[in-house]
Amino acid sequence: MPVRRWRTRRSPRRSRVELGDFGRRLPSLGRDEVSVYDALVRQFLRPRLATFAGRGLVLGVDAAGWTDVLPATVDVKILSPTGRLGRELASAPDVDWIVLDRCLQRLPEMALALEEVVARLKPGAALITLFTGIARAEPDERRPLWSVAPYAARRLHEERGEIEPVEVEQYGNVTLALAWIYRLPANDLTERELAAVDPAYPVLVAVNAWRRGGRV
Repeated sequence: MPVRRWRTRRSPRRSRVELGDFGRRLPSLGRDEVSVYDALVRQFLRPRLATFAGRGLVLGVDAAGWTDVLPATVDVKILSPTGRLGRELASAPDVDWIVLDRCLQRLPEMALALEEVVARLKPGAALITLFTGIARAEPDERRPLWSVAPYAARRLHEERGEIEPVEVEQYGNVTLALAWIYRLPANDLTERELAAVDPAYPVLVAVNAWRRGGRV
């Protein structure tokens, strides 16, 4: 009796790479058209815009696309390829808040770098630290040393005795993780996809804390 071979049914070819289509073998190393990371940072910051009253400072490793949600008076500084913070922190004692955008992840001693930042903040100043918890291919000058899980971000900040309270949030899911790794544009995603959170896929890990003293 002849045996009939079973064959899978192929789906029609599509003209573009979808999130579930692994026809693209390698992620691009170019700039994101509309970064998923930037979209998630905006989502995190919008309910906290009151934090950004007064003079502030953003230290980042790249020209972030999320800074349009901040006041026009904010001072944004891009770190050099070495990622050192000393020179860029010269104005930190006079600011009311500071945002560290992925810069700690490029340093071999994150705890020491965070101590330096906290020591320069005035009492009551807000500190927001942003990490990526999902690694992706990057050119050498933008390549991080670490991916940071939410519990590690909390411990890193809570071990600095000068800051409290420490609030940690994470954003991401498998769809956003794929979009982040393959540099697919965020504007192709729905609000529901951007809002869904799966603890296994922390594309963005965000910490909100304050330097002890000075807050009423």
